[in-house]
This record gives sequence, structure tokens and C-alpha cells, in this order.
Amino acid sequence: MKMNKFLFLGAISASLFFSSCSSDDDNINVEASTNYENGVFVLNEGNFGKNNSTVSFIDEGYSSITNNIFSNVNNEDMGDTGQSMEFYNDYALIVMNASNILQIVNKNTFELVYTVEGDLNNPRHVAAYNGKAYVTNAADFSLSDDDYVAIIDLETFEVENKIIVGTKIENIEEDNGLIYIQGSSFGDGNSIHVLDPSSNTISYTYTTNVGLRSFDISNSNLIAISDTQLQVFDINSKEALSTIDFPEDISGTKFLEIEDGIVYFVSGKSVYAISENNLELPDEPLFSMDEVNTLYAFDVEDDMIWTGDAKDYASAGAVRLYSLSGELMKQFTTEISPNGFYFND
Repeated sequence: MKMNKFLFLGAISASLFFSSCSSDDDNINVEASTNYENGVFVLNEGNFGKNNSTVSFIDEGYSSITNNIFSNVNNEDMGDTGQSMEFYNDYALIVMNASNILQIVNKNTFELVYTVEGDLNNPRHVAAYNGKAYVTNAADFSLSDDDYVAIIDLETFEVENKIIVGTKIENIEEDNGLIYIQGSSFGDGNSIHVLDPSSNTISYTYTTNVGLRSFDISNSNLIAISDTQLQVFDINSKEALSTIDFPEDISGTKFLEIEDGIVYFVSGKSVYAISENNLELPDEPLFSMDEVNTLYAFDVEDDMIWTGDAKDYASAGAVRLYSLSGELMKQFTTEISPNGFYFND
């Protein structure tokens, strides 16, 4: 493993370029800041094998963006294929898929604290709980029986355990002291596994519809979306509560998000919204994201819908913020393939 403690504590150049756009794409320049509290991190995946992953920061007022903050602060590249991020206390944990590392930075200054190397193999997503990071690893993409969760002690930064799950795995989420693991990858799979941190064992497995794409947890509901269905499970009784079958004109569903009692998901460029208390599919989508070329990230926060557009996966991407009714509110230029939003508030 490699130790990197606050490698670059000096002043950063004051001539960094920030691009901020409203819907009319006007760019402005503002001075850089080394304080990244109360804003939004955008993880830019970059290109596989090119070592060009970056993180952008959108300020609290959503008025400006600065790109490549990891390199600006630490004077080194972040790594290859930034896959996902998670916060834990003062840490931001950044999964670098092709580099097989976990970058740990201070979430308010973005100074590098530690680089976890070794015992990670095709890492994908990370959750954190009670002083531990739980990282899903796909290992050999062609196999399903070698996928595992690496458990990292966030005091020693050592990988202290590896839990073989037994299916392909992808997303991971902590809720009420349990770790939920998506038992599918790119729509190949139909399960959600519950890892009990007290015993480091899989305590329960939900069986979902085939083609599982995404899941989220709200209150006592575990909601899963697949290619053809939306399903609701009670996490206390483990019972299936309801199922919505999608019509033929709703396909390629993805990006399930639950915010303020509303279940959001995407089909093509259309955003759908369903009340969590009245799970009935609407006749029409909420709106269509006509400006988006290649939807690569989606979130709902602060009464806005956040989208990341990878465009051609090679040139600068775009972040667009919509009102909940679909009005385009803000637009920012990012770096290559923005794939996730992380709200530091």
C-alpha cells in the first residue's frame, strides 16, 4: 500500500478556469477556492486506460464549477476510470476501477489522505459504516462466482476481509446498520443481498425480477427497478408488497432515485415520477430531457433533477439541472464522462 499525506499544502494557482453556464451557455471566469464545503462534487469517469479521471466541484449557489480539483490540490493524477464516491465523516472515498485503488481524501479540502492498494480487483462501488468501507469488486467480469465485497478499516486503511457474494454485484448502500448489495451487473442478475456487518455474513437475499438495474431504500421500503418491472419490498417483513409491470413503450429503465416521497426513474430520455404512497404508473412522463445526448448520471436533490451527459465519451461532458417540472435551470461544462453527483452539505 502507498501512503500519501497532504502532499500539496501550498497555495494553488489563482488562475484556474471555472465555466458556469445557464441554459444559454454563457461562460464566466471566477477565482478558485480551496474550500470544498457546501457544494457538489461531480465524478468524471474519464477513459478506460487513459488515467484521466477527474473530479469537478459546483459551488453552493450553483453559480460556478471548477474542474480537476484532485490534481489541482495534490499535484498528481487521481487514477484510471473513476467509478463512484462515498462520504464518511471527513473523508471522501473514491473508487478507481481500472487502477484497482481506493483514493481517500479530505472531503472539505480534497487533500489526499491515503491510497488503498492491493486486495481490490475491478472495484465498482463503495458504502461506509461504523469505521469500515465496503467496496464491491467484480473481479473477472465474465464470471459470477468470484465477485466479492472488500472490507477496509478506515483507521488502518487495511483490507481486513473479503466476502464472496456468489453472484455478480454492482451497487452497494448502507441503511440502518445493514449493507445492501445489488446482485446484478449491467442488468445481468436478479437479487439484492443483505450483509450484516456484525457477522460479515449475508443474512438475507431478496429475489427480484430478472434484469435488475437499480435499487433504493426509503423508510421501510426497498424499491427495485428492472427492465420490465418496479418492485417494492418491506425490509422488516421481507415481503413483496407491490409490483408495477411496465408497458412496451417504457423500456431501458434505469437511475432509480427516491426523494421526498417521490420515486423517480428514467426510460430513454423520459423522466417518470410516482408517489411512494400511491404506486401507480402515470400516463405520461414528467418531462423529456431533449438536450441530453448520452445520459450517464442522474440524481434528485434540492428540488432539482441533476443529469450528467457523457456526449461522445471523449470530449467535455455536461451537467444540467432541471426543475422538478422539467425546466432547464443551469448547465455546466465538466470533463470526460460525468457519472455521479455527491452533495457535500
